[in-house]
Amino acid sequence: MPTRARSFFSAAAPAALVACAASGASLRHHAHASTGNPALDSAISRIAQRSIFPDAARAQLLASIAASPKCWPSDLDADAVELLVRDLQLLPPTQFVAFDPNERFFTDSAVWTGDILIGTSGRAQRANFTYSFPADGVTWGLSAVSSTGANTLNASLTTLFGANDLDEGREYIRQALASWRRYGGLTYTEVADNGETMNQTTTRSANRGDIRIGGRAFGTGGFLAYNAFPSAGGLAGVGGGDMCINTSYFSSSAFNQSANSYRYFRNCVAHEHGHGLGNIHTVPCNDSKLMEPFIHTSTDAVTIDERRGAGRSYGDRFSGNNSAINAANLGDLTSPAPRSVIERNLSTNGSTGFNNSDEDWFRFTLSSTQNLVITADPTGGSYTNGQQSSNCSGSTSTINADQAGNLNIELRSADGSTVLFTAASAAAGANEVLTANNLAPGEYTARIFDAGPNAQQTVQLYDLTLRVGASLAPPQAIAGLNKRIAANTNCFFMGDINSAALDAGATLSTASFDWDLNGDGVFETNDLPKTSRQYVSNGVYPVALRVTDTLGSSAIDTINVTVFGATTDLSGVSPDTGDQGTQVPITLTGVNLKNVTPTHVTISGSGVTVIGVSIPNAEGASVSGLILDIAPDAPVGPRNITVSNADGSDTLIAAFEVLLGVLPCPGDLDGNQSIDFADLNILLGAFNSTGPNLPGDLDLDNDVDFADLNALLAVYQTPCP
Repeated sequence: MPTRARSFFSAAAPAALVACAASGASLRHHAHASTGNPALDSAISRIAQRSIFPDAARAQLLASIAASPKCWPSDLDADAVELLVRDLQLLPPTQFVAFDPNERFFTDSAVWTGDILIGTSGRAQRANFTYSFPADGVTWGLSAVSSTGANTLNASLTTLFGANDLDEGREYIRQALASWRRYGGLTYTEVADNGETMNQTTTRSANRGDIRIGGRAFGTGGFLAYNAFPSAGGLAGVGGGDMCINTSYFSSSAFNQSANSYRYFRNCVAHEHGHGLGNIHTVPCNDSKLMEPFIHTSTDAVTIDERRGAGRSYGDRFSGNNSAINAANLGDLTSPAPRSVIERNLSTNGSTGFNNSDEDWFRFTLSSTQNLVITADPTGGSYTNGQQSSNCSGSTSTINADQAGNLNIELRSADGSTVLFTAASAAAGANEVLTANNLAPGEYTARIFDAGPNAQQTVQLYDLTLRVGASLAPPQAIAGLNKRIAANTNCFFMGDINSAALDAGATLSTASFDWDLNGDGVFETNDLPKTSRQYVSNGVYPVALRVTDTLGSSAIDTINVTVFGATTDLSGVSPDTGDQGTQVPITLTGVNLKNVTPTHVTISGSGVTVIGVSIPNAEGASVSGLILDIAPDAPVGPRNITVSNADGSDTLIAAFEVLLGVLPCPGDLDGNQSIDFADLNILLGAFNSTGPNLPGDLDLDNDVDFADLNALLAVYQTPCP
């Protein structure tokens, strides 16, 4: 395909775009210059006119095109060019200047995307992380930033929280990361750490977390902590996303401050992880933004500015709901009782967002006729900031985040193909309200989208309300992050740091928090925002937090807790006897039985096999559903039972006894359904013997004598029924 030397600047161009020398340098500073290609000029004009700063938008596009090494096919028309701009996000990175000279919040040009991949910022794509805590002694620190040495974070945490409460300190770190999960399209799962030296790798490894958190003492004359950006090609020249906390600041004036659930420490961790997500320091230092270069405790973790930044690069917490097929399912809003939905701090990514990130889709069901009101409330307010140049200095501007976009609402059919109601009359910054009275039962989708024009970095935060009649909306429950814990150690949970009431007039109190800590469906810990427990068995436990606001509405959030390090131990079996020729259901008790299957259980001797389907209890302290299949000729007497799996083995000596079976035909000692000479020989062979379970002891008096002989002769040569 022939090409001309006209360029786009996407690093993710399709196969039709080939690398070539950049040209057109004279275009860089001329807003009304021509590229020499009518299709490209037309597309640039159309895109620029959707901005409220069309000249600035056009100039920026021309400058980007002039500096790009990418070429494009000569036969594209204006529609195809504009489609490339939308689908490939051929827009300026958010690091410096974009379409609006005053646009705000600042991220590096590279962020995470998907499963630990490095991608272009500004695309509102979900990222999925693993994270880990290296052991003390692991070499920590990056030589490009500081000296290196042994990790001491764990010792610092146990000094603060107690020798048995390391996980309490780690849980405050997890809650700091969860403040980003609360708003952005970010998921986190804790894994084991292999103890390798801190490095800048951006490759997923099964042996450690993508994000690793450690620390060492650097003294109190400098920084609190530092964190690598996603890519080493970014501003700081270090990448990988790992965190290094200065443990010298575990003092009463810094990290040890317990006020507001250790907010000083949490804000430091949340700030550093903000760098790990690609965010840059912002100014002025007026205690309003988490990413200010100096720590403050007047706000809690992620603020409006960072929420917009997270929305720009990762989307909101429903990130990926960009079509009817991918719509976030809100469930049945009428069963078991009518309920409304309020979702705060959602975001759209401009009117031409990459991969349809300019629109959010939600699915819901009505089981009965209802009056429905859908409201999209633009949020963010007005504030001033800019990118840090030094200390608290930097060029700043005041923005109106409420008017970054112009939101419209559509109520559509279940498959999204038919528009049933539309709300598009409100101006930018004003609530858009869609009313659908007497809406029939059925499944529906709602589409919220930015119709443009856009300014202020394109991201529009908004609160979404689906009000069903006069019903109330439940709160937002945030239990934390998926985590791991060693068996028989204290495991901590905190539900009050990131959870929130949502409906008007609702609040949360101490009595708002209930926990199901083992996944059995029973909320056994009540009225405790923070709690702890120990697990005795390895396995994955779904831990549910139920939050109930003061108006009586409830919501549930579930995290997975992976328990490791338990050793298998048996304490008993019930029942402990069984007859020949029977199948005996048994229950084993002990610890670490959560993952036991019949193949893990053996019984000594011959004639007995283990079958069934194991049913462990929630704690892994017992397992039922196992069956001992005892053959009719199984030797009688005591047996040992052994459980052996990947976590170890244990044996109960003489735990189960095989008893002489009750014969279906008295006197049929060999079980051949006939009382004959063979049976007489068996009895005579044991004649005058005493003891339990003797062959021929027909009257079960532990003595084979004339009474037994007479009983057999009485039915001699009689067939069994």
